[in-house]
Amino acid sequence: MVCATVCAHMAFAQTPATTQPQAVTRPITAQPVAIDQRATATAQLLAGVTPAPGDAVVDKLAATDSWIKHKEAMEAQWKSVRSRLDTIERWREQEIKLKDVAGRTLLYPFSGPDFINAWALYPNHGKYIFFSLENRGVLPDLEKMGPKEFEAMLRDVRNAFTEIFQRNYFITSYMGKQLTTPHLQGTVPIIATMMALNGLRIAKIEPVDPFPELTKVYEEPKAKRPGKILRGVKMTFVTAANRVHELSYFSLDATDNALRFYPDFLDWVGRNKPASALVKSASYLLHDNQFSKTRDMILNSADILVQDDTGVPYRYIKQANWNTKLFGKYHRPIKPMEWGYQGDLDKAFREAEVGERGPLPFPFGYHWRGQESGLILATRP
Repeated sequence: MVCATVCAHMAFAQTPATTQPQAVTRPITAQPVAIDQRATATAQLLAGVTPAPGDAVVDKLAATDSWIKHKEAMEAQWKSVRSRLDTIERWREQEIKLKDVAGRTLLYPFSGPDFINAWALYPNHGKYIFFSLENRGVLPDLEKMGPKEFEAMLRDVRNAFTEIFQRNYFITSYMGKQLTTPHLQGTVPIIATMMALNGLRIAKIEPVDPFPELTKVYEEPKAKRPGKILRGVKMTFVTAANRVHELSYFSLDATDNALRFYPDFLDWVGRNKPASALVKSASYLLHDNQFSKTRDMILNSADILVQDDTGVPYRYIKQANWNTKLFGKYHRPIKPMEWGYQGDLDKAFREAEVGERGPLPFPFGYHWRGQESGLILATRP
């Protein structure tokens, strides 16, 4: 995603003492789990996927002309996206060799609601941890929707998916409007829609707060608080093979200064090991020392990283003695992010092994047209 502009500096207070939360590291196993039929059906309606019959509210909405047209539009676009994802998956099978993925966690900073790429590149991880500025939101309440509201919501969904379907990334300035409409709120409905498009079912959506003591303090009327109070949600979802997975999404300001209000957040995230990492279309935020703590967390916690040039600067990866493979092409950053140019990475791409220098066969990052993208695969030695 294109991450938002760095937040303005805020006045900071002494952070209250907190009890250190414990990271859950157990793998998610194949066990029976109850499916939330309404949540799953809601996600399917948003995705243009025909839901199972039997819910009177869902059945009525699925019979409307507006949903039938929505289904046709989403199916047409998803066919093209599915072809792209097939290409990503073939590349992944060739290049990413991971064992015991059910016991691994994917760390995805500046993610927005981009579940599609997370699942394509790192499928079947037991846990997924996303964090970015976008609000968590909620699934739409179908009970409260008349025909006009339902039609407007479906239109909002199509608008929200325009960039990720076409470019393979979200644009934050667009999301600010697309995810705050009267009928579509936050990342949850977009993530849920992506799960439905991938044939996944939702078992539970529930708030999650690793730091309830801090939340209690910051919600006091006269408290000195961060500009954005951390809000989290955990989405438990199930594959066709009945494997259960968890995705936790956190909405917060991840600048180093703002993290003074949540001094244990990145430590909590980073304790979920073994960990994979993904960074893409991230506005070069990890090049900025205002995000040095997130950069360090990735390098200290993950043992494999897939990213474009907007992620961890190449020099930090090499200084940490990680192994790297480069795919596709390197381009100077797009406007207005020219300051993210990396001469060492440019040189490394030009000198890459012949086997790595072919075009990347899928769009990844800001240079998405044609086969102009570049990708860095880094692994801890």
